[in-house]
Amino acid sequence: MTLRRCLVMLAVLGLVLGMACKKESAKVSSEMETARKIAKLEQDINGKQDQMNGLLQKYVQEGGKDVGAVMGQTLTPEQKAMLEQKLQKEEGIGYRDLVSDILKKQKEVEDLKVQVQDLEKKLPSAVTVKRGDKHVDIAMSYLTKEKGLDANTAKKLVMQVNLMDELVPGFKVWNFYDNGVFGTFVTQGDASVSPYHVVQKAKQELVAAKDTAIKQRDELSKEKTTLLEQVSDLEKRRDSLNQEVTMLQAEREDLLKKMQDLQNISDDLKAKLNSVFYRIGDRQALIKSGVVEDPWYGQPRLKNFDEANFPDHLDLRSSDTIVFTAQQAGVPKIQKIKIAPGNVYKIDVDYASVISPDGAQATVRLMNKDKFKADRTMIILVN
Repeated sequence: MTLRRCLVMLAVLGLVLGMACKKESAKVSSEMETARKIAKLEQDINGKQDQMNGLLQKYVQEGGKDVGAVMGQTLTPEQKAMLEQKLQKEEGIGYRDLVSDILKKQKEVEDLKVQVQDLEKKLPSAVTVKRGDKHVDIAMSYLTKEKGLDANTAKKLVMQVNLMDELVPGFKVWNFYDNGVFGTFVTQGDASVSPYHVVQKAKQELVAAKDTAIKQRDELSKEKTTLLEQVSDLEKRRDSLNQEVTMLQAEREDLLKKMQDLQNISDDLKAKLNSVFYRIGDRQALIKSGVVEDPWYGQPRLKNFDEANFPDHLDLRSSDTIVFTAQQAGVPKIQKIKIAPGNVYKIDVDYASVISPDGAQATVRLMNKDKFKADRTMIILVN
């Protein structure tokens, strides 16, 4: 999973949800709230299943081998019947409380699953995710095939909601539509992992990448300190060897030059570590050149990550603003601006743009500097 994809994933109690609308819909709001309740119940089920699994392991460790292999987190009907019979006959009195606790947890899980089933009956049918399914495709299919919307209208609605990039087989995708209002929601369904844990894993990968960058920065700092210490030692030797002052002076000048070169390299590395690299250009020209891709069913994304494709950079330590002209962008007039990859950078959330009234100049302000610094590259698409 790339950093770009990590950054767009949203975690809300193990679910991904979104609602696209310019007006209110009591029906969609109610259905979304029901989906939230399902997600909360699934979270409770996972917790109780973990507790029951711990009890089963303890039961087996204490000699209760007649329960059979502990598979998964729930009891098979045969295992449940055997434990109920043991409890009724008061066999294995040493296990009585433990068996009772296991059956109690099993009952709690079953009751919660019934609640989930009851809530699901109140909603339109969900799509059970199969390997390779994409949230955007599921949403588009629902709006065009089930609700009869044209592709352009459906695309506009889909692009306004939060979509989950990483769907796991078994997840359930709920789609709701009413009078121009579209909502979508992902719950765990039959999957072994919750949407929340998928999102958390993505966040952890992002944190690991950040830690690596910090480690590299610290190593550069240590190297610089070592070099400075070497220069200091050489200068002390120069003072103690006056008879070789000419030779030492030449060595000193050479070392100072190297030190300056290293300082320049260090400054350049620091600038690069704290910069976002970008390119400004006409959208159609960039698409034709193979630098970006802007499909009708998704956000614009980068296709070619060669360093040459990002000739400009902005040091985020000292600035957050990029100002350019229509001539620099290669267009007669600036009419519209967006940043690729679009699934990473959100307008009015991560950045904002202002176009002069005559379209001759534009300003892009990076509002979420940490995101741009972490992702490193972007393309400013004009028109």
